[in-house]
Amino acid sequence: SRSMLAPPKVRVLGIIPARYGSTRFPGKPLALIGGKPMIWHTYTNACKAKCLDYCCVATDDPRIADVVREFGGEVVMTDPKWENGTERCLEVYQKLKASTGKDYDIIVNIQGDEPFIEAHHIETVADVVASSDAVMGTLARPATGEADVMSVNNVKCVLDVNGYALYFSRALIPHNKKGTYDPTHKYMRKLGIYSYRSDFLPKFIKMPESNLQHAEDLEQNKVIEAGYRIKVGVVHEAVHGVDTPEQLDHLNEMLRTGEIKMSTAARLSSVSPAVSRE
Repeated sequence: SRSMLAPPKVRVLGIIPARYGSTRFPGKPLALIGGKPMIWHTYTNACKAKCLDYCCVATDDPRIADVVREFGGEVVMTDPKWENGTERCLEVYQKLKASTGKDYDIIVNIQGDEPFIEAHHIETVADVVASSDAVMGTLARPATGEADVMSVNNVKCVLDVNGYALYFSRALIPHNKKGTYDPTHKYMRKLGIYSYRSDFLPKFIKMPESNLQHAEDLEQNKVIEAGYRIKVGVVHEAVHGVDTPEQLDHLNEMLRTGEIKMSTAARLSSVSPAVSRE
């Protein structure tokens, strides 16, 4: 007879890699936005995602760790040898599994410099992997115009009819015979958030650099080139990321003028509770 037991819940781990020594913006996670450290905003907004069983900051810097602990957040110290946030995510996952005996099915890598990350962005990027055969997920949004897609710093993607990524590029894709921007086409801009099946993440990090990865300087292309699938969730909100001090000043000015608004939680002086739905 058919079992009446509900399928086991997919367990999701949210990790926010944060480093102090950014070349363009040293100390960025501790820079103030509306009087609060950037990492506070990112962590507070990430913790609103209902899909997360546990959320923490991953850092190798005690200054960042101290601030996170002061506002009541969870932090895991990582090895300073890592070159990127993905490697820090794997170390955190392995540490938590070893220390708690609890495993996770999906790991979400949340960018520490996106202080106004939407909770449903995290839920969407986790769901595209949980509900498919993809080993990796990310998000994209419709481009807002020509300036939004022409820069090589803005990554574009093309998808199949089921939402799986066909390719990621710094170039304008799809590309017409005239070699020009087509205002009638819906171009897609990739956002900087990723999800991974936990058993795929070690394979991803060990994968050698591929031809398409090297050509575009986009690490996710090696996954497609190796024959794995990446599913892309489509959202419609722009994310206000911060790469430079000038962008931080602009963000604070937008807050001051009311062009963007801080969440209710961010206006409160009370300590943000750590998320743990174990």
